Amino acid sequence: MDRKRKPGIYLLTDAGDAVELILVWLDGRETRLRGQSPAEELVSFVNFDFSTYRASVERLWEEHDVFEERNEVPYEDYVDFTRQALPLAEQLAEIAPVAYWDVLHYLGPATKMLYDGKSIFPSRKALAVLNALRHPYFIQNRLRNLFEIGFADFERGTQQDRFRMLEDTWPGLIDRAFPIRFLPEPSGAPVGTVREYALDDLYELCLAELSLYFQQDRRRIARCENCWRYFVPRTEAESRYCYGEMDGKPCKQEGAKRMRRFRAETDEALAAYERLRRRLEERANRLELAGPGGENHLIPFGRTQYEAWLDGAREAKKAYQAGGISAEEFLRRIDVDGELDDYKAARDTFPAPGQTPWRDYIKRDMDFVPGKRFTDMLYLDLSADNPAWTMITAEEQIRKARGGHASLHDRYGAKDPVDPKAHAKELEEMFAPREPDPQVELMKRLIAEAARISMETVWPEEDGT
Repeated sequence: MDRKRKPGIYLLTDAGDAVELILVWLDGRETRLRGQSPAEELVSFVNFDFSTYRASVERLWEEHDVFEERNEVPYEDYVDFTRQALPLAEQLAEIAPVAYWDVLHYLGPATKMLYDGKSIFPSRKALAVLNALRHPYFIQNRLRNLFEIGFADFERGTQQDRFRMLEDTWPGLIDRAFPIRFLPEPSGAPVGTVREYALDDLYELCLAELSLYFQQDRRRIARCENCWRYFVPRTEAESRYCYGEMDGKPCKQEGAKRMRRFRAETDEALAAYERLRRRLEERANRLELAGPGGENHLIPFGRTQYEAWLDGAREAKKAYQAGGISAEEFLRRIDVDGELDDYKAARDTFPAPGQTPWRDYIKRDMDFVPGKRFTDMLYLDLSADNPAWTMITAEEQIRKARGGHASLHDRYGAKDPVDPKAHAKELEEMFAPREPDPQVELMKRLIAEAARISMETVWPEEDGT
């Protein structure tokens, strides 16, 4: 298209897969970005690392004098602030051009704010500039919350399942960009028919890409169980792990090992299976490596017997994990020589992710920020025999709010992994529903009644005397 476009973000797509973005700057320049599929574009933005840029921006909020609380703020503080703040946007120019365009879009009105006569006007104007710089990672946080609701639990769900969950939580959310249309009929627009959408900012671009994503069913968005980053599976098969790395190790490799460890630690039946498997494997190895006559002193359990046992044990394990047999039946099947002491096995249970306080926080506020809700805090249990202050970290509180759910990397790969059983009693008390205080409830009723009487009372009009 040769027509002159106004400044904005333009998304072009045919009935195929990839999208193309055109950024039109304030001076009329156009930057064309050859995109990926809407799913891949969304995942790239959600996973993008804004940490360095964000730290630079937030440092100004924490340290610059223009935000110091006082009765009057000199305009020179604002000038000094902009001298430091405005160049920060350039960090995004090469690595995140759409985010850079979005920052400039909001910086324009912020820097043109006119003096309102208030003595703290420089602080208000500086905050507007700061919020313009914050906008990309503010939108990223919002999109991550949308993904938590719509994609985290639906790796094998349908597109309708994902869309319905988002729509039930925030009705009309995606239609704010343009109407959703599920799976166009073959008679729809042929490949090569270009559709163009003019979008106001980064958030509207995300909503438009979400709408395009839901108009197809060939690609889906999933969350890696090892690193908890989102990715687009390359096949229709169930994909638990992404194609990337965490700490230099492939998620597919480390995730599978950590998942076996997790299952063993949270399921005594699977832990018994692993112990028995290692014992029998070692027994077969010793027999295989024994010298002439050495096998006479070993238990007669060779490689062929071990392989036969392993085939049967794997089938029993699959049936147990699918819920087809009980833990007791599973252990009976694999304990062919009666080596286990008993067949009782406990199993840790976790609440469904959608029924946790964490999801409730997000559903009530799509801009939910964990750092504002959870901070390290000291806890004192006065009912204890010897009360003592205990530090409850933000990470422990988040783990509790998530119902115990966490990435495999956070469980086993982090430098300082959070112990899920640490401070269990204190966390239970912190998250337990509180009994209403009778005095507080009485005061609420008195205030409500006073407000009602005040609203219903007809006061005599003043006659000016």
